Amino acid sequence: MKHLSYSVKNINELEEILYSSEIKAQANFSSILVQVFSADTDGKWIEKVTTSISKQLPQAVIVGATTVGEVIFGKTYTSSTVIGFSFFDTTTLHVISKEFDNTKEFDTGKVIASEISTIDEHIAGVLLLSTPLSIDVASFLEGIKTSESSYPIFGGGAGDYASMNNSLVFSKQWIKSKGAVAVVFLGKELQIDYRTYLGWKPLSQEMTITKADGMLVKTIDNRPAFEVYDKYLGLPNDENFFLNVLEFPILLQRDGKELARVPVFVDEEGGIQFVADINEGEKIRIGYGDPDLIINDSAQIHQLVQTFQPEAIFLYTCGCRRFLMQELVELETAPFQEVAPTFGFYTYGEFFGTPSNLQLLNSTMLIVSFREGEVKASNNTLSKIEKEVPEDTSDPYLNKHGRIISRLVHFVEAVTSELAEKNVELNQLYVTDQLTGLYNRHKLDEVLLYEFDRVQRYKASLGVIILDIDHFKQVNDTHGHQVGDYVLSNISNILQNNARKSDTVGRWGGEEFLIICPESDLKGLIQYAEKLRKLIEGFPFDKVGHKTSCFGLAMYQEGDTIETIISKADKALYKAKNNGRNRVESVY
Repeated sequence: MKHLSYSVKNINELEEILYSSEIKAQANFSSILVQVFSADTDGKWIEKVTTSISKQLPQAVIVGATTVGEVIFGKTYTSSTVIGFSFFDTTTLHVISKEFDNTKEFDTGKVIASEISTIDEHIAGVLLLSTPLSIDVASFLEGIKTSESSYPIFGGGAGDYASMNNSLVFSKQWIKSKGAVAVVFLGKELQIDYRTYLGWKPLSQEMTITKADGMLVKTIDNRPAFEVYDKYLGLPNDENFFLNVLEFPILLQRDGKELARVPVFVDEEGGIQFVADINEGEKIRIGYGDPDLIINDSAQIHQLVQTFQPEAIFLYTCGCRRFLMQELVELETAPFQEVAPTFGFYTYGEFFGTPSNLQLLNSTMLIVSFREGEVKASNNTLSKIEKEVPEDTSDPYLNKHGRIISRLVHFVEAVTSELAEKNVELNQLYVTDQLTGLYNRHKLDEVLLYEFDRVQRYKASLGVIILDIDHFKQVNDTHGHQVGDYVLSNISNILQNNARKSDTVGRWGGEEFLIICPESDLKGLIQYAEKLRKLIEGFPFDKVGHKTSCFGLAMYQEGDTIETIISKADKALYKAKNNGRNRVESVY
């Protein structure tokens, strides 16, 4: 395999390259992949480029996308068109181009996966390019996930230099603003190693997505989603929102992996549109890129890639990394060129995974290494790639903003961690009875509201138990309040240790306790209360001896309110007291 990269400004320059001896010398290779990545979203320019390449290299597979930055020789280019020619010895290529016209994204993804599965050759991997601005990417990927194959899929989403208006993908004589292109690499000789890393850290406290519709997040913690960015960062909701928010993606955990999601724009109701899916109920935090972490992670990846001994390296890296790192961005991209020819583009999302777990990532760097054949034996030990540093290291003020950012990130992270710990403590105090450690009256009221909503919506069952310690006042009067507290604590332990996972146990007030029992029937509730009654009766309290309790039970009936079911349980409790105490009673 051999790879050559070029940057072109006009068709004359391109034709000089195409007719050069360097390109003509590759005539004996079995197949050619030409990747074209361009800042120009004018379809006419792209058509001229692909037509010129097709005339000189009619056998070549040509694919590409518009960008938010280009990578050639491991270095970052802007507002340019870069072209990478990959020549394969034994690998063959199959290209699939699909337009999202009136076809649903899921169906298109399923068709692509199905077409790939019909190929009767060894699939080494698939390069995927698409237009995430104009399609529901999550649905598209769900269609691909219908395949049970395990080949690697990698690539990126087309960009348009932050105008968020018109991105393109294309293949030979085919250019679309709503489309996807897949290049299938076929052959047992081709080895593909693909890796990704993030380098973003969480800054804000944890929040919950409370309402979402695909890639539109409507509310976070039951507030309009935009309020999060207004509160934490003071970002205005204007035409520059995307540029201002690029450095601050949403971070979330999914299937054990940390993912980032980049906001695109804010709708009229304060919802935020993303280029990848976020689900209701997911826990999220606002993140920020840490330059030191990014550079350190990249150094480890450089070593792993070097060990693979690739013949070409393709980079598909999120545009927000270039925005964050500025001139330092080449500290993570340029060293790859020391290993093998390095080529790629800055994306609106990175495709990564296998058909069964394919995801569109944001804010990540995706490194795809290609090699035909096994690792070549060598007597030379691979040298460690050193990170590049600014040329003039004598200037103490040169390129230090990355260090300042890292320190600020560390500071905010430490403050956020402290606040999170304090919030956990405050929340615990807010819902917990200090003496017994059980839920307090406030928390019990919250649970009752939730359970009543559940039983009314789903026609489910619900029981409550109120229990009162018999003659508890005598304990305080005879032995003092410390002994009384000791009795309350031990009874609390009995109740908590014998509760089901679905039950909620709390201190209702004084010596009264409430147990909320979802999905129970009256027979089961009576058996449960009898068990607790016997455990309390049999417990040997120091100084006090044995204590007993009364239990009042009530089941939810249609038309009940929280007040009426508690009232029924109270009546049952007084019935137990009037009938001799140390007993369980219920009211229908």
